[in-house]
Amino acid sequence: MGTHPVKLLSCDTHLEHWPTVLKDYIPQKMHELLDKAPYAVKMFGQVPHYGPDSVCTSVLAGFRNCSEVQKGTIDIRTQQIPGAYGGPDEYAKWMRLDGVTTAVILPGAALGATIGGARASGNKDDYLAVLQGYNNYVNDFCQAYPDLLIGGACLPTTGVDDAIAELRRVRKLPGIRTVSPGAFPNGSATPLPEDDRFYAEALDLAMPITLHGGISSPIGGIKTDRDAATWIIGHVEVTTGGPYSATQLIMSGVFDRFPKLRFIMLECGAGWLPFSMDTMNHFYDRQRFWAGIDLKNPPSWYCTSGNLLWNIICDKTAIKMRDEIGVDNLSWSSAFPHGNSEWPESRARALKLLDGVTDEERHKILWSNAARFYGLEES
Repeated sequence: MGTHPVKLLSCDTHLEHWPTVLKDYIPQKMHELLDKAPYAVKMFGQVPHYGPDSVCTSVLAGFRNCSEVQKGTIDIRTQQIPGAYGGPDEYAKWMRLDGVTTAVILPGAALGATIGGARASGNKDDYLAVLQGYNNYVNDFCQAYPDLLIGGACLPTTGVDDAIAELRRVRKLPGIRTVSPGAFPNGSATPLPEDDRFYAEALDLAMPITLHGGISSPIGGIKTDRDAATWIIGHVEVTTGGPYSATQLIMSGVFDRFPKLRFIMLECGAGWLPFSMDTMNHFYDRQRFWAGIDLKNPPSWYCTSGNLLWNIICDKTAIKMRDEIGVDNLSWSSAFPHGNSEWPESRARALKLLDGVTDEERHKILWSNAARFYGLEES
């Protein structure tokens, strides 16, 4: 396979566990959320993620009989579905079976809903206790296999000060290597100048920032003139809103103020980038003045400047267009155990996806680009 070892770093691997795994990590009075909160989850704001008796309406790759699954047939609480149960020992077996060298661990729908349910309670102290409990759980989970599992911590959406405080706290946890915000540091879906305090702190602490599917979407994320112009300028949506969130960051000018600031963009692929970079420049020249946007470079420049590390699963177009995107700007994930995962064949499928690229390019996309981002290797 060439001069580089074939190592795979999955930047997006989930814990699709029922929230009862948190019972020893959160206050007793919040335990009612563990069975209540997941039922409030709706995919794309429309389709209930869990039906009666915690039946999951989306296909988990770990079920492995995806062609036989009908809506509402997978009960993740009672069936032993890889990725929906188990601890680090089970995950180690599944990752090794899949050929993954290292995996970034992020919350799935039910766990994320529990944190969201605590936020909706209106009690800030309770919310922070649940969020911190989850982060502590992930830290303990990943410490069992520190070379295999990398913890992604959630950040509070109650303002910059709370986000900075939790950033500082989790930076000291050995199992945590990245933070995954659910909002911009100010707590909203719109970038604000006060966010700079958080970004400065993240740079000082050398903590990489993971955008898990993006922060916002134009459906609910347009609040200001700049947001509206941002949607026009970078109007490509790929399921999760990641492209819009990336464009928000670019238009906010944060990369002009913090040239070394980096984000990894998950769950939106990259094959659309060459088209989008052209249209971004076109509309930027026509929309930026009324919205008061003034960047040092054309917006397309920031897409390939190294400030944004794009992530793919099976994006053949991104591989074909890698010279325009920049090989150094691409990373990979298995998405285990979601329905788009190819577990337990991720290694074989990834190598097939990169068939025909050079050994050095394959190593960068599957391992070293993300390894440097997460601090596993020197830059």
